Amino acid sequence: MKINGKYVNNLCMRILLSIAFILFILILKKCNNSLVQNFKNNLFNRSFNFIKVNKVSQKVLGKDVFYYQNTGDITEVMASSFDSKTKYYDGEKFNISSNLPIGSISSGVVVFIGNKNEYKNTIIIQGIDGFNIWYGNIKDVNVKTYDYVQEGNLIGAADGDFIYLLIEKNNKYFTYDEYTQIKD
Repeated sequence: MKINGKYVNNLCMRILLSIAFILFILILKKCNNSLVQNFKNNLFNRSFNFIKVNKVSQKVLGKDVFYYQNTGDITEVMASSFDSKTKYYDGEKFNISSNLPIGSISSGVVVFIGNKNEYKNTIIIQGIDGFNIWYGNIKDVNVKTYDYVQEGNLIGAADGDFIYLLIEKNNKYFTYDEYTQIKD
């Protein structure tokens, strides 16, 4: 059996990169605690800007790193479908028709899908406009983490007769009405 030279080179490169990564981690572990703590803070507490990466890759490579996935186009449900809204923590609670399909109010990258205590099952989209938009109390999630969604694309359905919406930019919170005024 003849072994392909490219295969061997590829395998060697992967092994060397793995060893280099392990050595980097070990060296970092042996460094002083302030450097390790600073690394952890930057790695775990900062929000990664997926939109900037897409813009740079579009210029350099001619294509997006995070590809658009068509998840079904629907009209924006927020403006026309809520019965009432109330303040809820840093966001708002919208009373809507039971199990209503929810569309994204902004184009962007899905950066989180999971449980947030006060907001229940939550989808967070980092919008191309720099706003982070949280959709809480969502079921039948129709997107995956790192999917690119366009405004109006279906992201899930309300789990009952209400959803939570939190809109944030640079640690400042906005109501839905404020956001729509800024957006226009």
